[in-house]
Parts: sequence; C-alpha cells; structure tokens
Amino acid sequence: MNYSSRFPPSFFLRFTLYVLRLWASFMSNACKFGIGLPNGFPRSAVNSTEYLAVAERAEAYGYDSVWGGDHIIFHIPRFEIFTTLAAVAARTTRIQIGPAVLLLCLRNPVHVAQSVVTLDHISNGRFILGVGVGGEHPKEFMASGVPVNQRGPRTNEALEVLRRLWTGEPTAFAGKYYRFDEIAVLPTPLQKPHPPIWIGGRSDAALKRTAKYGQAWAPAFVTPEKFQEGIVRLGQYCREYGRDPKDVQPTVYFFANVGTSRESAWAEAGEFLSKNYNIPSAPFARLAVHGTPEECIAHTRRFIDAGAEHVVIRFASANPLEQLERWTKDVMPAFEDVKRKA
Repeated sequence: MNYSSRFPPSFFLRFTLYVLRLWASFMSNACKFGIGLPNGFPRSAVNSTEYLAVAERAEAYGYDSVWGGDHIIFHIPRFEIFTTLAAVAARTTRIQIGPAVLLLCLRNPVHVAQSVVTLDHISNGRFILGVGVGGEHPKEFMASGVPVNQRGPRTNEALEVLRRLWTGEPTAFAGKYYRFDEIAVLPTPLQKPHPPIWIGGRSDAALKRTAKYGQAWAPAFVTPEKFQEGIVRLGQYCREYGRDPKDVQPTVYFFANVGTSRESAWAEAGEFLSKNYNIPSAPFARLAVHGTPEECIAHTRRFIDAGAEHVVIRFASANPLEQLERWTKDVMPAFEDVKRKA
C-alpha cells in the first residue's frame, strides 16, 4: 500500500520529529537547573535587594537551586556569602541554596563548620556547600594571611576538619595548617551525615578532591567537550578512592545571556564579564552560553548530553531579572524532557 498517497508530506515530517523527541527524551540525562545570584556588582552600584528578588523569582519559576558567588577582596564590590545566603534562606521555602563556590582555604574551618550548620538549620535542610580554591585574585590571599600556593592542600585539610566536626563528637585535630584540642561543634547539621559538598575547579587536583570528598563536581568556564573529559577522569579517580562514580553528580556552572541575536547577547555578556573579572572579554567568548534562544538551547543541551545532571546559569547581564524571565520563557521549555526525570 502506498501510504504517501494517503498522508501529506507534512504528516511524515511531524511524525519523524515526534519520534526524535521521544528518543532524545529517552536518551537524555535527568537534569536539574539552578540560578546564580547577583551578589557581586560589576556596575559598582550596590543593589541590596536584587539578589533576593532573583532568588524568589527562581523559586516561583520552579528552578531547583540558587547560588551566591564568594570573594573576600575582589575587583568589584561583593556581599559576604554566608549572610547573603541566610537572607535568601529566610525569603525562600523550597529551593536549595549554596555558595558557588566558597573559598574555604581563606577561612578557619571551625568557623565554617558552625556557619554551615546554622544555614542548614535556617534553610530546613536546603543547604549545599560548594567549595573551590580560587587564586585568580592574589590580594585576597594576602589579606587573609594565606599563601596562594597553599590553597589546594589547605582546602583538602579543611574538608577533613569539617567532616569530623559535623559528627558532633568531641574532636581534636593536628594537621599541617589547622590544629586544635578536643572540641565539639553543636548542633550537628540537619542533613545527615552533612550537607552535600560540591567541588569546583577543572584541574586534576580538583577532580581528585571531588572523588575523595565531594557529592558533586561543579566546574565553571569549561566547554562541553572538556566537561565530558573531566567526567571520565573523575570516574577513574572515584574508583581509585573506592567510590562508585554514580555517587558523584556531574554539574556545571556557566555564565549566560539570551538575546535577539548572538551579537547583541555577546555585547552585553562580554562587557559584564570583562568588568567582573577585570580582564578583556575575548577568553570568555567560547565559554559563555550566549545568543538567541535557539543558540542557548543548543549550547546548554551539549552540556546535558555530555553528562550534566545539574546546570547552574549565572546571567552575564546588568538586568538579571529580565534575563531570568527571558530564559525561563524562551529557553527552559526545551528541557521539559530532562526536567521531568529529575
């Protein structure tokens, strides 16, 4: 029987697209989505409420997490991370919150242990501890009395301290960088055994840190191809530490700008990133997700296809609320297939 004589060509096109969408849904990873908060101010004008409005709107739109950036001394004004997140916790009820990422090595881990416990309780168990080593702004290391070249081993030792203190049991510690007699940090975290630890960074050291301590790997400024390569290496390190790679969630954090054209989106994103990091914008051009909704969808989809199970979007824009609305309306519907699985 000649079916082409009974059905118009458009039917076969629609049917083929339907089948392809079903196949993509079947093959794609489950994925959650988060939003980066504007608690730093590249325009220098401090806005004490915008980050709260973004957090509330992200929760209302159905996103899974919100994240504040952390620096102590930086090129631009910035709010302190723990008080910022405490305010976010008080203004939200469902969405997960965390730093992306906390420069743990610049702080006393005993103090951090108490701050994290407090935020875990205030948020009713919604806190995630993102940890990184930084290093791109040496002055904040100088100001904190920490040599830049010690940031990796200090972070590892601080993670050991945190995990022991969060048990609530009396603990003494004698490491290379941190030493204290028997103490107990109480109360213990609401989440057991402790809030999830996400490790940032792209290096082998970051991947090994993730394999040993982390519940998620959360790099930024990475291409989908390098992200996928990192997931493979992470799996190898997990097995070396006796962990199942499936117990470590691959996540990615990227800057984004959705506009009417690739040129207009990059004009705004490039200016934002250049001011934020005090360097020319060119290196960010291949790393930021920018362009029309279709281009942003395609770039984001590459991360999901590479294995991302949680995608965090930080808008490179002077108008993050407008970008959040546009991204939610024009980009997110393309990911209903993976959101339903998460």
